[in-house]
Amino acid sequence: MKRYLIILLVVSIAVVFLTSETVRSKTKDELSVVINKIIKVLKYGDENFEKPDAVVALGMIGDPRAVEPLMEHLKYSKNDHLRTEIIKALGRIGDKRATPALINVLESDSPSYMRAAAAKALGEIGDRRAVPALEKALKDKYSYTRSQAAQSLKKITGKDYTYEKGSPLKEAEEMMKEIKEMEKELPK
Repeated sequence: MKRYLIILLVVSIAVVFLTSETVRSKTKDELSVVINKIIKVLKYGDENFEKPDAVVALGMIGDPRAVEPLMEHLKYSKNDHLRTEIIKALGRIGDKRATPALINVLESDSPSYMRAAAAKALGEIGDRRAVPALEKALKDKYSYTRSQAAQSLKKITGKDYTYEKGSPLKEAEEMMKEIKEMEKELPK
């Protein structure tokens, strides 16, 4: 099945590169078929192996049809690695419908790398509704999340924001603890 996903990913990328502004309807139909197949993998694939590949492919293609299924998985998945990949994909797609879901992650007790990914994705989307949550994130426990929030705020508002830098060594140690906890959940 992993081989199938890799082939599907390569085909998806090829279809995207072959399309241009003068796309013929046949190519659009082919791209639609590929997107629908990848969304099926997202819905029914293995949480640890197939779904992350499907999420990355959907993010690379950037089609707005993927936003709803991605947000659904973000809401219900217990796999932090998969959730982080979903956050990145939603940022790459850039659809403002994802803003509330990403704000929820940013304001949650999710691991720091996930909150930082949400802050970055909100900047890529550029929705002004995220400004209050990003301003609040300037006080996050981890400086990487604060840094991502400041960068996203600059993208959205054009203003520079300051934040406390923090101790990189201490934060790296704490982040490693989070990662080790997450690794315990992965199958051996």
